[in-house]
Amino acid sequence: MASKRQLKGDICFIVKEMISECIAYTMLVPNVDIKATEDLINDILDYYGKALTDINAVRKNKTDERGDNLKAIRNDVRQKVAEFVGRMAKLSESK
Repeated sequence: MASKRQLKGDICFIVKEMISECIAYTMLVPNVDIKATEDLINDILDYYGKALTDINAVRKNKTDERGDNLKAIRNDVRQKVAEFVGRMAKLSESK
């Protein structure tokens, strides 16, 4: 089971990579839809805040529940990352 610190680090890394990809896309692709890219970045940042809030809310006292809660958060992160990657792919397909 991953610790809270490791999970936060993983989420931070993913968020940084996704935002840098969005920024690079806007800089390298001509006639890109800036509004859609900004919306995606804002959604990624909003989810980042939500995920960190969820992780911080996990109680330390009950270890069984803590592990289950962290696993649920990790699964939610995987689903959201897949959603964001799909949206990034649609940005590139629209051209």
